[in-house]
Amino acid sequence: MTLSIRGATADDVVDVRHRILRKGRPRATAIFPGDERPDAHHWVAERDGAIVGVVSVLPAPMPEPPPDLAPIPGLQLRGMAILEHEQGRGIGAQLLEVVHRDLPRRMWCNARIEVVGFYARHGWEAVGPIFHIPEIGQHRRMWHP
Repeated sequence: MTLSIRGATADDVVDVRHRILRKGRPRATAIFPGDERPDAHHWVAERDGAIVGVVSVLPAPMPEPPPDLAPIPGLQLRGMAILEHEQGRGIGAQLLEVVHRDLPRRMWCNARIEVVGFYARHGWEAVGPIFHIPEIGQHRRMWHP
């Protein structure tokens, strides 16, 4: 049951995103604007050839950055998702480690409230108030130096 992480395509990440982040909604909601840009980055975690986790980083400036945050992060981490039966096994941490290694630049994300602590443990900082994304839930904006 070997786990490996590799660079991927937008097509590689959509199914896991859909199953975990957009459950019960049309598959098209798991395709994000910018996924196909040449400067978009995608990774998958595979166990025995099956994709069990995904993450993407897309070019996007941080909206409403704190006034003292300079330079403003221009990359957004999006679509981090781990299949339910694989959650709690450190796959998210391994994916973040690869993202930070491959893209050692400032980035931001809209973290679901239930995973803010996960990101904080990996060096991300929460900024601004909690906000609601319709049909998805409560989030907190975070950034990584």
